[in-house]
Amino acid sequence: METFILSIVFIFFMAGVFFTWFFIHKAKSKERLLLIEKGFDLSQIPQERKFVINFPWLKTGIVVASMGLGLTFGSASSNPGIIIGSVLLFGGAGMILGKYVDNPKVQK
Repeated sequence: METFILSIVFIFFMAGVFFTWFFIHKAKSKERLLLIEKGFDLSQIPQERKFVINFPWLKTGIVVASMGLGLTFGSASSNPGIIIGSVLLFGGAGMILGKYVDNPKVQK
């Protein structure tokens, strides 16, 4: 039953994304046609920019790898406190390392 509900939610989500894209695209086309009908010169309109996602993959990779390293070292102990502590310690060190690797021109 849970799989069915999750499938329905996923289908509605994907339909929502598609219809959002469709209606935005349709509105832009109508606007362009209206400008052409009014005699407006389309070369004066700036071209659409490409949609670019700037996600810090390098930083994320360093943090995830360092947390995995902390989990590896922490798993040598059977104490859950040591495991959590080592994951947090190595994760924090990875965040600091990621900051300096991503932005090498840091003022000292």
